[in-house]
Amino acid sequence: MSDKLYDLSFNYWNSGVLRAAVKLDLFSLLDKKPLSPDEVSRHLKAKNPRFVQAFLDACVVLELLDKEGDQFKNSASSAEFLVPGKPKYLGDHIRHITNHWNTWGKLDTLVLEGRTELPFENGFVDAPSYWTDYMMGQHNRVMIGQGKNLVENVELSGKQKLLDLGGGTGSYSIALCQANPQLKSVLIDQKEPLVMARQLVDESQLSDRITLIEADMNTVELDNDYDVVLISGVVLIVAEEMCRRVFHRAYNALRPGGLIIVQDYMQIDHSPKRHFLDMMMDLYVLIAFAPNAGDRKGDDVASWLTDAGFNNPKQIPLPTHLALITAEKPTT
Repeated sequence: MSDKLYDLSFNYWNSGVLRAAVKLDLFSLLDKKPLSPDEVSRHLKAKNPRFVQAFLDACVVLELLDKEGDQFKNSASSAEFLVPGKPKYLGDHIRHITNHWNTWGKLDTLVLEGRTELPFENGFVDAPSYWTDYMMGQHNRVMIGQGKNLVENVELSGKQKLLDLGGGTGSYSIALCQANPQLKSVLIDQKEPLVMARQLVDESQLSDRITLIEADMNTVELDNDYDVVLISGVVLIVAEEMCRRVFHRAYNALRPGGLIIVQDYMQIDHSPKRHFLDMMMDLYVLIAFAPNAGDRKGDDVASWLTDAGFNNPKQIPLPTHLALITAEKPTT
């Protein structure tokens, strides 16, 4: 038991090394060719090569780098997931998660005070950096598998018009439209995520099929002729009352027989690994997002959908971190 406690106490060292390597853009540097510590030091303009040597050796024991003689190169996983520009890049999401470093360091105080504290409120990062890392981190997650899992677990053949409420960078609209050539999407969100969404939509050559609308998803007037409504990443970070309100708005926006898709961290898969993640996520969103946030029980979310008028809620666990619940608006 003491070994496990020691391991727990050291875990933050590991994430500190990972964060530093991402911020220093180490993996881009070593993607070109293996380098010695002196060569890495010169590229990074580091003042003391001894520090760089120790840092690189730490990356090796964490399996972020491989060492051959006196040279270092990316490990297979780093080459796949940590080099910017590659399809499965995960660095933005890692920056977002570790941006909460000071917040977790004040956990005892936040628990006693029942208080949320964002990273730019305690000075760890500035607000623009925080929100950029957050939004691009969500796109990273889509690209490493969540988009594929969403597409494979919802049947949209025959569906023509999608409403993506709070759709952020548009990554899920892009995935669904790419998989369903007949589908068009209307994405509603605030100004900042739409800047990124516009770029990603253009890069995907889907600007003729994905319409971006800058508005508050909770108050903007909605059409009532949608075949599908997607609500992703909303249930986790807002209060139950707000979730219920969004579900009612989605119900009114759908045609009879329309489909709602709720995608989020939700307690659906009760395996030990997933239970661990859900419990840690429940604490994380309370201290890092909002005091009324929470990793919801799937049964609760399904009941909120039923109360809004939807039928046949289906809880769908996924192999990635997020889960799905779908439900249908009655045909009559």
